[in-house]
Amino acid sequence: METPNHSSESVFDEDLYTIDWTDIENTEIDYENCLNDIENFFREDFKNDIFEEEI
Repeated sequence: METPNHSSESVFDEDLYTIDWTDIENTEIDYENCLNDIENFFREDFKNDIFEEEI
C-alpha cells in the first residue's frame, strides 16, 4: 500500500478559496468576447474538418 505524500497536520486556509456572492453578482459578462471565442472555435474546427468528398 502506498503512503500519501501529504502532511495530515497541514492547515487549510478557507479564506483563500472563499468567493463572496457580491463578487459574482457584480461581475459583468463580456458577451462579445465569449461570442468571438465560440466563432473562432467553430471556424478552426471547420478548417480542420475532413469532408466526405475528400475521402
